[in-house]
This record gives sequence, structure tokens and C-alpha cells, in this order.
Amino acid sequence: MHLNVKSKFKPMKKLALTLFVLMINFSLVKAEDEKNVVKSEIKDVTIFINGAQINRTASTTIPAGTSYIVFEGLSQYMNTSSVQVKGNGDFVIISVTPQMNYLKSNEKSKEVKTLEDSLESYNSQLTYQQSLLETYTSEKNMIIANQNIGGNQNGVKIDDLKAAADFFRTRLADISSKTIYVNAKIKKIQDLISNTNNQLSSENAKNNNLTSEIIVALTAKAKIAASFEISYAVSNAGWTPSYDLRATDTSSPISLDYSANVYQSSGEDWNNVKLTLSTGNPSVNNTKPTIYPWYLYIYDNYNSYKGGDALMSVETKKDKDEAETSGNGENIPAPLMEAQTPANYTNINANTTNFEFKIDLPYSIKSDGKTTVVQIQKYSLPATYEYYAAPKLDPKAYLLAKVTGWEEYNLLSGNMNLYFEGTYIGKSYLDVKSTLDTLDFSLGQDENIVITRTKQKEYSSKQLIGNNRKLKNSWEINIRNKKKNSISISIEDQLPLSTDKNIEVEKEIPTDAKYDETNGILTWKYSINSAETKQINFSYTVKYPKDKNVYIE
Repeated sequence: MHLNVKSKFKPMKKLALTLFVLMINFSLVKAEDEKNVVKSEIKDVTIFINGAQINRTASTTIPAGTSYIVFEGLSQYMNTSSVQVKGNGDFVIISVTPQMNYLKSNEKSKEVKTLEDSLESYNSQLTYQQSLLETYTSEKNMIIANQNIGGNQNGVKIDDLKAAADFFRTRLADISSKTIYVNAKIKKIQDLISNTNNQLSSENAKNNNLTSEIIVALTAKAKIAASFEISYAVSNAGWTPSYDLRATDTSSPISLDYSANVYQSSGEDWNNVKLTLSTGNPSVNNTKPTIYPWYLYIYDNYNSYKGGDALMSVETKKDKDEAETSGNGENIPAPLMEAQTPANYTNINANTTNFEFKIDLPYSIKSDGKTTVVQIQKYSLPATYEYYAAPKLDPKAYLLAKVTGWEEYNLLSGNMNLYFEGTYIGKSYLDVKSTLDTLDFSLGQDENIVITRTKQKEYSSKQLIGNNRKLKNSWEINIRNKKKNSISISIEDQLPLSTDKNIEVEKEIPTDAKYDETNGILTWKYSINSAETKQINFSYTVKYPKDKNVYIE
């Protein structure tokens, strides 16, 4: 009886459950219908050294009461913390919720549908041509198999044989020609199919990328037109500076083209948008560094391994014992320095100055990671020209363009292409981190300035005095100007510096040279006329223990 009662009410329970599920589904569909999907367009983009800020605009009509609008198709790399939504109209924005859309990526784009239609057409053409090729092949095989036009007992007339031969030759030639044509068509269609498949794979990969969306809850007293401004930051974008430096001759200003290599793979194309290039970098740690107490400890490597614990304080010895004893009782060397904190790894780039360059012309930049060159500025820089040589390292004279007052141009460090007298001469690097007030641009070598550096053996000597050796080296540098005009040139060489009390250096500083005590650099500055040769002589003496080896060349 109990079983019958349960069986009697079972269909009613199923019906109730079905109605409950339908009610839930209906409420979900209704809630989804209340969300108004609004199309937004990228108005402008601010590109940082690392990252970018996307600014979109949108407009729609919102109903009276509480409603929801959705801005979809946004970059999956959107930084949710950076999302801002501003509205214009008589309504109130209740909440802004950014989230990932895991369903939108499954929809086929217009490009994918077009490629799939093309692929279907190409496959149909391929099938037809392959069938045609099979027909020609079968006909050819049939003709070859039936070349015997007479019986075994009967001969064949000459006219009949000639007619048959002409038929076989003509038809087989026609079949061969058509076979070649059909094979060429098949090859062409197969190439089209391969290219279409590759493009389809690329589009599908792009289409399958996840996208983000922003859900905005708002309320209005009446139905009203509304406009919105949406902004958010994305990664996978940025720009790097690059330069083209051109010098016409040694009497004219240099021309500096300042460009930006812009890239982005944010998942959304930037079509016909205004760009602003910022020297800021949001990814830089903006938290000020904190200096912690710096504790000094006495640590003697020799004593720590040779029983010198008696020299340590009780606290230091206890710390050492705990550090050197592992869980299994084995002794391990104690660390030689205090453990570092995150403050040790915090670097602040002083050149992050937040200059902005607004580009008046609109640009289209695809989300493919490829570089788009955007010119920022073109400068004419007053420069003085001077040659430089370090014969000890390289017996070549390098032409330098020296620019002062470069701070006003808002330059960043970057790669640079060099052009001199209309010819590309190579690459260089512009380093604006220098604290000097003059930037040197190297314009390459000049073969018309010949430099030699030779050791003067007659003025060099080796002596053994008691337990010491005394060596004297003398050098001669010659600079010949083979150019038709005079030149200004700076020559650098060096004197050795001692880091050991047992090594003594006697310096003979030339009167026409400038000497830097800190780094031992000797500098000569000359103006050399055409066809003139300038000679430089300098020497130094080094004394050191005879049982030691010192390189003094």
C-alpha cells in the first residue's frame, strides 16, 4: 500500500520540479533581457612605456527605474582595478562590475564565416577537378587498352590504320594537355585551401580569445538618452623610443628625428584612434623605499673554522651555533651577509617624468604585437664637432657631434640610427641618464686622420735595484691630418694607478695634457691644420718587488 501511494504521487512531484525549473529559467532569461548590450568605440589611447589606457565612448537610451547595461568585447588583459565609467544624463550609476566573458569567444566572427564559406567553395571546386582528372585518366587507359583494331585472323587496311593512329595520337595529346591543365588547377585550389585554412586558424585563435565586459547598474526617474565614457588600463602594450640622427656636414646643426616604436597585443584592434604617448610607466613600483637599521657583526672566516669562538661574544656565538647546525646535526657554513629585504631590490627610475606627446593624426594599430613607428618630434640641434681618439684601444679618430642644452627636448634613452653626409653609417645608443651637460653623438670613423701609438724603446728601460724591479715605458703618439680643412681633436691615454703599497708609480705628466687623478686619464686637445702632424710623448716608471709580476704595458 505504501508503495502504491508513493507511485501515485511521483508524477506530481516531477511536474512540480519541472515547473520550478521553468520558473528559474524564465527569471534568468528575463533578467538577461533586462541587460542592454551597448556598443562602445575606442576614442583615444594613452600608451605608456609599459601598458596603455583605453578610452571608449558609448551612447544609448535607458528606461525608467533600475536597469543594467553591458559594454562587451573588451580586452581580456583589462586591469579591473583601473576601470572607470562616467555618465552624462539625468541618471545615477549604482555600480560598475568588470568581469570576464567566457561565452562570447565561442561566437563566430564575420571574418570566420566568410572564410568558412570560401573554404567550402574551394573544396567543391577541388572535388570537381579531381573527378575530371579521374575521367581523363580512365579515358586514356581505355584508349590504350583498345589499340588493337583488327582481329587475330583479319588484317587492317592502311587507310583504317592511319585513321586509327591519327585518332589515338590526337585524342591522347588532347587528354594529356587537359590533364596538365587540370593538375595545375588542382594545385592552385589546394594552395587556396591551405592559405584559407591558415587564415581561418589565425582568425579562430583570435576569435577564441577571452574578452572582458563591464556591467553597469543604474537608475533613472524616466526614460532618457545617456552617453558614457569608459576607461581602463591594459597590459601587452607599450612603446620604446628610437632616433634618426642626421648630420649634413661639420658646420651645420644636426637633425634628430624622435620616434616611438608602438606595439600592442591587447586582444582588441585600435582602429583610426588618436594616440597619446606618455613617458610614464604605471608598472613601476611607486612605493617609496624604506631604509632599515644596518647592523654590523664581527665575523672572522678563519676563526669560525679554526676554533676561534672564544673571540666572539656570547650572543654572537649562540647565533653562529644555531646557524651552523642543521636538523641532522651536520655543520654548514653560516651566511656571510645579512638577509636582504624587498627594499634591496627596489629601484626608482629617475627618468620616469610623465611627459605626454599627443599625436594629431589618427593611427590604426592591430593587436598582433607588430611594431608601428610613430614620429613624435623633429629637432634641429646646434652642435659643435670634434674628433676623439684613444689610440691605446683603437688607432681610429671618431667624429663627435657635441650637443648642449639637451634636457629641454624630453628625450629618453634608446637606439639610434646614424646618417652622415646622406649616408647611413651605423647604429648607436642615446643614453640620457648621463649627468653631464653635453651629449656626444658618435658619427663614425674618419680614415683621413691617421694615428699611431708606438713604444719608444730608446727611452724605455728595465732595472734591478735590490729586491725591486724598476721599469720605465715611454710612448709616442702621432696624429696626421690628411683632410683639406683643419680639425679639432681630443686624444686620451692613461697612466697606471697603484692599489698596492709595494707598487710605486712615478708619473711624468706632460705639460700640455690635462690629468685626472681619480682615473689616471691623460687628455690632450689640439687644433691640427691640413697636412700637419702632431706628436705626443709621455712616460711613466713603475717599481715593484722582483719576485712579483706586474703588467705595465
